[in-house]
Amino acid sequence: MMISPHGYRKGQYFSFDAIVASVIFVLTLVMLLSYWHSVRTYLDYQANDISKDASRISDMLFTPPTGDCTTGITRLGLASSWSDPRMNLTQLQCTISALKTSDEVKAALGSSYNVSIVVTDLSYETPAPYTIGDDPAGPSFFDSKTEVAKIRRIGTLMTPDGNHIATVDVYVYE
Repeated sequence: MMISPHGYRKGQYFSFDAIVASVIFVLTLVMLLSYWHSVRTYLDYQANDISKDASRISDMLFTPPTGDCTTGITRLGLASSWSDPRMNLTQLQCTISALKTSDEVKAALGSSYNVSIVVTDLSYETPAPYTIGDDPAGPSFFDSKTEVAKIRRIGTLMTPDGNHIATVDVYVYE
C-alpha cells in the first residue's frame, strides 16, 4: 500500500489476484453445477419404467424357462438350469419357433412393453443372429417408436460345436 501526502493509506480495490480468483471460482461453480445436472439426468433416465423393465428382462433371460416347446412356454428363459446360466441353443431355437407374435413374447416375459431379443453367436466370421419377437435389424424399425431401451449382455451359448461367446441384445419399446 502507498501512503498519500495527506497521511491516508491508499488501497487497491480490484487487484489482479482477486480477479483471477473470482474467475476460477465462477468456472468451478459452473463445472460443479453441470456435473450435478448430468448425474441427475442420468439417474432420472435409469429410473424410468421402460429401463427397469429392460433390466429385469435381461436378467430373466439367464434363468431356465417354465414350460417347453410342446406344452408352451409360460415364462421365457434361455439358461440350461438354475445352476448353469449358459444359454442352450436348442432352447433358443425352441423359443423362436414357439413365440411367434409380439403378444406371446410380452406374455412370456410378463411385460407391458413390446420386446425384441437378439442373441448373436460371435464365434463365426459372420455372426449368426437369432431373433425372438420382431426383428429390429431394419433401419426404420425404431422410427415410429416413442421410447426405446436397449441392454446388451454377454453370455455363453452352448452349441453342438461347444461353448461360444454370444451377445444378448434386449430391446424394450413402446
